[in-house]
Amino acid sequence: MPKILEPSKRSLADVEVISREVVFQEWSTVEKATFRHKRFDGTWSDPVTRELHYVGEVVNVLAWDPSTDYVVLVEQYRPPGILHNEASWLFECIAGLIDTDNETPQEVARREAEEEAGCTLNDLQLISHLYTSPGAWTEKSYLFLAQTDLSNVGGLHGLEHEQEDIRAVTVPHEEAMRATNDGRIRDAKTILMLQWLALNKEKLLKSA
Repeated sequence: MPKILEPSKRSLADVEVISREVVFQEWSTVEKATFRHKRFDGTWSDPVTRELHYVGEVVNVLAWDPSTDYVVLVEQYRPPGILHNEASWLFECIAGLIDTDNETPQEVARREAEEEAGCTLNDLQLISHLYTSPGAWTEKSYLFLAQTDLSNVGGLHGLEHEQEDIRAVTVPHEEAMRATNDGRIRDAKTILMLQWLALNKEKLLKSA
């Protein structure tokens, strides 16, 4: 059995895009794509049609104060709860879309931290750049850790013209981890980043 996880050797030559069509475009874009791809046995798949949902690239930041071991979480209403008949006010890390081609992910991280939590970020460390839900969503997310002073962070925030209503809170990282286990935190990217911090905290503190 292999001990190292190695991806298969693939390239764009192993995918044939047969057609693409934009079928909906407002806040997000839905595109219908038909394609086929090289299978693992070397043959080509039959044509497959999927609807691809596009909202752009997203920046996510876990702000952490190493001197107190507190993190920032923001609470806001998320509309997918409508389909699940849930009152979906969710705790999440700071997050926002890259609005223009001229903005870097780091610039978006700093802007969103000010808008959502009144938080000024210092150093940013890239944790990962990943697909959020690759079955149908084209969204790719940048995940950052920011080590910063959180002593005056919290309260109500958000941009009125974007209909944002955001409550920022600071809690011990240990309490946030308990919240991932008991269901108070139900956002996947936030759970991932909190767990990453738990795995890497000792190394981060030693290198500070």
